[in-house]
Amino acid sequence: MSSGGKHEAAAGMKRLAGVVALALALAAPAVAAEAPTPARPTSLVVALSLGDSGLQAGVVRGRDVILARGFEVELARLLARRLGGRVVRFVDVRPPGRLLAAGAPGWHLALASIEATPPARSAAALSAPYLTTDLAVILRRGLDSPRGLADLRTRLVCVAKGSDALPVVARTIKPVRPPLVASGRERLRTLLRTGACDAAVVPAWQAGALIGGRARLFGPVTGRIAHGDGLVIAVNSGSGLDPAAVDRQLRRLRADGSLGRLARAWLGLDPASLRRLR
Repeated sequence: MSSGGKHEAAAGMKRLAGVVALALALAAPAVAAEAPTPARPTSLVVALSLGDSGLQAGVVRGRDVILARGFEVELARLLARRLGGRVVRFVDVRPPGRLLAAGAPGWHLALASIEATPPARSAAALSAPYLTTDLAVILRRGLDSPRGLADLRTRLVCVAKGSDALPVVARTIKPVRPPLVASGRERLRTLLRTGACDAAVVPAWQAGALIGGRARLFGPVTGRIAHGDGLVIAVNSGSGLDPAAVDRQLRRLRADGSLGRLARAWLGLDPASLRRLR
């Protein structure tokens, strides 16, 4: 190669080295700008929306829940321990729709009777269900348990005003007589206890509280009617918690009987143990 060719080749190599150096310099800020993966928290803030006394109840000061109790509260504490941390603070967010509203939520986990609706899925990562939203069938005293929904068609069914039960009863049981609509839970209990209706249809998690310590005054909680996909936990995407880890622990809590024990302690029965009526 001539001396002129050698000089031209050397100049080309210098230009190539300059291009590579410039590319690396331009790429460096982009790498540095990537947000670091949040560290997994060991102290959890759990959002509640106080309502049903069996699920969650407490005393609120400002936004903080200073005394919390109920099935969802104890599930949060148990789950936090299984995830390697502990709950240090409960916050109350009402109405429940605000929990998954846009903006910084200020919590790691939310347990507030959340269902896996499209808006909920778009706002947070959602766990597998921890509590069924099925409806329970409670019989009046003296009735035999039905083999299926068809056996309830000729029975007089009662439901509470404002619940989801009325359309579900119409669609699944298809009773020959219109259901009785009670003004509230206490009235529903009276109708069932006195035999004014043959069966009450209520959210499964409320069935234990409805009969309370007076089971001898009623027939059995004979089964449940499919309704919805269950209640789920919302995991804040910026919390550092892995939703898959939450799901794994929920499965283990179900498998080792912990969820069932919590349900019996706070709800009076484990709705998952009821047979599905078809």
